[in-house]
Amino acid sequence: MKTIANIISLVLLVLTLNAQPTLQSATDTLQTGFFSAEIGGTTVTGYYDNYLKTGNWISYYPTGQIYTVEEYKNGKRNGVYLKLNRRGYIELQANYLNDSLDGKYTEWRLGGKPGLVEHYTNGLLNGEREVYYERGTIQEQSSYVNGLKNGSSKWYNESGKLIAEYNYKNGDFEGIQKTYYPNDTLRTTQDFSTNVAEGAYKAYYENGKPKLTGQYKNGNKHGEWLIYDESGKMTKKEKYKNGVLR
Repeated sequence: MKTIANIISLVLLVLTLNAQPTLQSATDTLQTGFFSAEIGGTTVTGYYDNYLKTGNWISYYPTGQIYTVEEYKNGKRNGVYLKLNRRGYIELQANYLNDSLDGKYTEWRLGGKPGLVEHYTNGLLNGEREVYYERGTIQEQSSYVNGLKNGSSKWYNESGKLIAEYNYKNGDFEGIQKTYYPNDTLRTTQDFSTNVAEGAYKAYYENGKPKLTGQYKNGNKHGEWLIYDESGKMTKKEKYKNGVLR
């Protein structure tokens, strides 16, 4: 985690700001000039230009340590945003464009391990999104386009084993959805069309033998469904019509 590299230039700015005369205000705005006030248990400092926030704004813990650093232009967040914990480590880093998230967004856990990594364009998720467990192993990997899941979405258990692989189009299930046992054996496969179960469904025992097969139509069981025992021998047949057992 590049704590020093990310904030070294901003720390230099802090030293400059601390050397400025402080203007305390009863309100949270100022026509033009340097501003400093206690807000929500932190000390907030920055500059106003014609009542609009401008430049770097920095807030501090009561101990004097930096809490947040953000950049403004014409009253809107533009540029880097940093949030630090009381030990001085960055726990959140983001970029803004005209008050909307734009670019890489990252949250870190204690010890410098990532907790969440996302990518934004004009406030909408665009690109890869990764979610991590507390111990740092990957939990979810998904792709987004204009704020909606698109393409493959993979889920893992805390041991790093793949447990599910879903496919999306414009935020809906689309195509084959798969789940897995911890031993990497396929558990289920199911076809979807626009978030509705449509087509083949197959379930397997952990030994890889078939457990249940059938078809869905408009989200309902339809046609012949076959049930198997753990040896792979078919033990029962069922017939459905629009979700109703016949």
